[in-house]
Amino acid sequence: MGSINTQAQIHKIVCLDAFLCPVPPFSMPHEYREYDNTPPELVLERVRDATIIIVTRVHLTSEVIFQCPNLQFIAVMGIGYNTIDIAECQKHNIAVSNCPASSSEAVAEHAFALYYAAKRRIVDMHLMTLKAEEWPVKSSVFGMYPHLPRVARHETMGIIGYGALGKRIEKIAKALSMTVLIADRKGVASLRPGRTSFVDTLQESTVLMIGCPLDETSRDMIREEELKMMQPTASLINVARGGVVNEKALVKALKEGTIANAATDVFEIEPATSANPLISEAPPNLTLSPHIAWYADASLENLQRIVKENIEGFVRGEPENLVTLSP
Repeated sequence: MGSINTQAQIHKIVCLDAFLCPVPPFSMPHEYREYDNTPPELVLERVRDATIIIVTRVHLTSEVIFQCPNLQFIAVMGIGYNTIDIAECQKHNIAVSNCPASSSEAVAEHAFALYYAAKRRIVDMHLMTLKAEEWPVKSSVFGMYPHLPRVARHETMGIIGYGALGKRIEKIAKALSMTVLIADRKGVASLRPGRTSFVDTLQESTVLMIGCPLDETSRDMIREEELKMMQPTASLINVARGGVVNEKALVKALKEGTIANAATDVFEIEPATSANPLISEAPPNLTLSPHIAWYADASLENLQRIVKENIEGFVRGEPENLVTLSP
């Protein structure tokens, strides 16, 4: 398994979920198959003879990877790679690359769309206006706001995750005249320059933006304990990954008024179903979108360009954007 020097080889490339983004053409000789989407029970059948797999959201488990004897390279057509067993890839000398920062611009803009929708209760206001009942009768609907909304220059935005996405969020927040805090890692003893401690960020922020990757250090990073540190008028916006914020704890905090409102584009299990507490309990101060923040013209252009560069670079023996290096 796994050889970086593969230039003379005719690769068998398989894309498992092409519906998310059109796959670009590749310049080297190859065989190509693509599937619009792939359910778990068909993954192994479709990739068993592949040398290169292109994937975005379909899970590649250790069981699948172990049974792909020709597999050399996995090209993730996206930023996150938590759906791939990286340890198993490393064990079998399989290189994995992603497309870093490919959708940061779109995700940052969607994060602010969620922020305003949650803070101003845009969805509720829309539905109330369509009913044409409460507003004509009462002449005012100020009561729909449990807290007087702040203007942007009165907000303190805490950002957890300071990669390309976090930096883009910071730029927009400062353009809106917000005070910005960049959280340092949870539990660190000494702070990096320009960072605010994790706890102080929670306590001082009126808006908390979550934009960090999901790994073992960030899973359940925001639980009931952390939510209780936040201000009761605060907003929490998650455009990172499901699993960073504990979903049951978030529902409890919203119902009990521990924080004022929240919005999320990501879920622990996706696609989210009615079994998810964010959907089944659906507190009125929660705004949801279906992991669509990344979707925009610039994101697709970046994904196509980077995945082409990653695959052709690997075949030349010049791999780029590797998240695990083959020994």
